[in-house]
Order: sequence, then C-alpha cells, then structure tokens
Amino acid sequence: MREKNKIINDKLKKTLLIILQLFLFQVFGQNSNGVKYQFAKEVFKKEYKKTTFESFIGEIERLNENELKFKDKILKIYSNDTSLVKIFSKGIFNPEIIFGKESTKILTKNELDSLSINKKIFYNLTRNDSLTISNLEELEKLNPNFKTKRFMFWVFRIGIVNPQECYFELQNEKGNKDMKMEEFLENAKVTFFYRGSIIL
Repeated sequence: MREKNKIINDKLKKTLLIILQLFLFQVFGQNSNGVKYQFAKEVFKKEYKKTTFESFIGEIERLNENELKFKDKILKIYSNDTSLVKIFSKGIFNPEIIFGKESTKILTKNELDSLSINKKIFYNLTRNDSLTISNLEELEKLNPNFKTKRFMFWVFRIGIVNPQECYFELQNEKGNKDMKMEEFLENAKVTFFYRGSIIL
C-alpha cells in the first residue's frame, strides 16, 4: 500500500512540475515579449528623428555564410531569416551607419602586447573593424504603415562581452501590404537608427 501511494505521489509531483513549468514559460514568455515591445515603443516614440542613411557604396564581399566585408570592416550576421540578412548583404544597413566611415588602425600582436591594460581596453572599445549582429527581428507591431518596417538587433563589439540593443527603420515609398520582404528591400532606405542599452 505504501509503495502504491509513493508511486501515485511521484506521478502527481511530476505532473504538477510539468504544469508549473508550462505556466512559468507562458507567463515569462509573454512578459519578455511585452517588455521588448514596450521598450522599443518608447525608443521610437521618444528618440525618433527621421534621417535617411545612404546605402553602402562599393563592393560587398561575402567571406562565408555569416560574414560580409565592407571595405575594411567585417560584419558577422547570425540569423535564421535569410530575407532579413539581405538588409545587410544589399548594403542597405551597413557598418558605417553604426560607426561612420572612419576605420580603426589594426595593431599587430607586438603593438598590442606593448600597450598597458587601460590602453588595451580603450583600444578594444574604439575598434570598429569587426562587428557581430544577432537577435535580428522585425518589430511588426510597431510598423506604422505598409511603407515602413521597424527592426531591432543586438550588436557585439570586439573586447566587450555584453551586446548593445539597436533599433532601426526601413522605408520604401512604393511599399504596400502585399509586398514580401525581398521585394520591399529593393527600394528601401534606412530612415532611423538608435543604439540602445547594453544587455546585461
């Protein structure tokens, strides 16, 4: 009898644990999505200033599946959505939008070794020759019309562990409700970019 009760209790505990996990996943999943949109909504409401950024002029070299080279800057993009990656491979959004046209002088290993710890940290903080982008997604709920699409991504810089959350907007004056992303990108321009908070 005791053995039977123990088996029943174990089954009940497992069932309750599964229910609790599903509940927590549902609650925190919805909350994190809500927080994401709430913060992004504030950015576009308070920081928005329409500015048209030029697409990259020059050859964009594809180094591998995830890396693109824009002159002397390398952009690594990790996304499962190939249509969104085209925002970068077409040069619509490019590293110059984040850090300007100037490039950091790359130091040799010997030059790096000769720097003090503080100078090494400063050097890494100012490097702009290689950036990594992940968590790229469209913020569909914040698109004000069919001619405008808003996005967010995380950018990782060399020497800095935590990424920075960034927001940008694309506009296509010919955009309409039936356009697929690839068609929308044909005449799209970046019309807003904002570097947000560091993700802890």
